[in-house]
Amino acid sequence: MSAQAPTDGRRERTGATRNLILATGRRLIIEGNGEPTAKEIAEAVGITTRTLFRHFPDMGTLLITIMEQAQEQARGVMDEPFPSDLSPAKNWLELLQIVVKRRTRTYEYILPLHISPTIQRHWRTQDQTTIGKGVRRRRKRLQEILPKQLTSNTLLFEALDATLSIEFWISLRVDQGLSIAEATKVLNYSVDRVVSQPG
Repeated sequence: MSAQAPTDGRRERTGATRNLILATGRRLIIEGNGEPTAKEIAEAVGITTRTLFRHFPDMGTLLITIMEQAQEQARGVMDEPFPSDLSPAKNWLELLQIVVKRRTRTYEYILPLHISPTIQRHWRTQDQTTIGKGVRRRRKRLQEILPKQLTSNTLLFEALDATLSIEFWISLRVDQGLSIAEATKVLNYSVDRVVSQPG
């Protein structure tokens, strides 16, 4: 029993340090440092770069792990069950509004990671099937709540899916420089215009 305790303690400290490295890397990116170095992250954590690289073999692995954690948390929000008293046949507009709110919240959370040049360079080297799974999940979630006359309209569905993508949110927030409130208004307006034009 006494031999086990130190082992468990070291494992806990290792896990805590690893999590702190990840959290610090993410914080630096969110604060505007789109390309944090190993030295900057290590100094912010209070460790040496040598210690950092004992937890992560290279910066690519560290940054990809940060992105994977953000994506996992984002999936958790977007995959939350819909209210059981809302039927897609009768309440699809209400369900669509829930989707819009969840996506704006999620996209804003992971926005800094999507605009970090370093993370994107490493993320794009990942197996494209991993990235594709996220797109398919997003589209499937939308198909679950829309009535058949909308999902069967290819042009309309593709327009709606594009409007509700992270890329559209990035365009509003970064390229057009809109505030969260302004971007949300534009997004809601765009969604309303798309679904009000079934032809």
